[in-house]
Amino acid sequence: MRIGVDAQVLLERSAGITYYTKGILEGLLRQDQENFYDLMLWRLFPKPRVCPYRRGENFWCHYQRFFPYKVFYKLCKWGINLPLETFFGRHDLYFFPNFVAYPHRGGRSVVVVHDLAFERVPQYVDRRNGEFLKKFVRSSAVQADAVVVNSEFTKRDLISFYRIPPDKIVVVHPGIDSQVFYPRNEKEQAAIRRKYRIQKPFFLYLGTLEPRKNVPAIVRAYSALPNRRDFNLVLAGKVGWMAGEIFQTVADLGLEEDVIFTGYVSDEDRPRLLSAAEVLVYPSFFEGFGMPVVEAQACGTPVIASNTTSIPEAAGGAAWLVDPEKMEEISAALAKMVSSPRVRRRFSQAGLKNACRFRWEDSARKVIEIFQALG
Repeated sequence: MRIGVDAQVLLERSAGITYYTKGILEGLLRQDQENFYDLMLWRLFPKPRVCPYRRGENFWCHYQRFFPYKVFYKLCKWGINLPLETFFGRHDLYFFPNFVAYPHRGGRSVVVVHDLAFERVPQYVDRRNGEFLKKFVRSSAVQADAVVVNSEFTKRDLISFYRIPPDKIVVVHPGIDSQVFYPRNEKEQAAIRRKYRIQKPFFLYLGTLEPRKNVPAIVRAYSALPNRRDFNLVLAGKVGWMAGEIFQTVADLGLEEDVIFTGYVSDEDRPRLLSAAEVLVYPSFFEGFGMPVVEAQACGTPVIASNTTSIPEAAGGAAWLVDPEKMEEISAALAKMVSSPRVRRRFSQAGLKNACRFRWEDSARKVIEIFQALG
């Protein structure tokens, strides 16, 4: 089969969906030698090629260099459907890893729906993005031949909100690259602390700074610790929408000297920063999976995370789960973690074992099975 892949998200700075797409595609291209993958990318001439993959025998990066992606995107929003065949030719099957299936004349289709936060908790989703997703995700899921989701939680949401038949939905958990996410030695940990000027043992949040992630609660929980001055709080990730409350909370509590904002963290630095942390704190209000939880576990770092949505499914009983609405629970969990080596060791060992459940090889194999069934 000739499979067209909407790979535009690969051109963006790594966030959850980019990370998922890269992991799945790497697994597909490594394992599937029967099908040919056409990675469809919009990149106007004369900008250089930026696809992370060089052409192989079973794939190539197909650039559309003469029609702007923003124009195509806006036309779709306005209901003016230019089929993908106009720009990339015909395919037997289309794979859409970023929520929405774009117009196409022929071929079967598989779409990945990462979560329904825009339906469940619209207050935590950027308004324009939420409006776009509400308009197109339902129809994409209904019209697709198969829908891939990251968790059983999201599968239940799709059935509940959109009445998608259960046998049409396949749960494909994200994977962990064990060659990247593993406990780092003290030399690497010391180097990453120097790079980000972290002077003390530290608690870590890793992810986009946005309302859904509940970061102000982390700041307040940290502030309430009796021995707070013995630790730094590191908030690592790019600044998302409405992040002002986070900076304001830090200022209001007088924590500017102890809270460190790293900005965007590269793929290379993520496992080193996770390994160096005392605890990952991730009390998100809503997740379709919660990759940082499993990444931290793979690095041997204890995790405090929410007891809601998909996070317990990802954590696998190997994280300290708290009510994200109760700051005092987060603070109490932090206090217990840092005061008890036995508790930290227990969660560290359990987390390492849980992280072994998630491998990109297994994830890609499930997707290949879907393609074969449709082909």
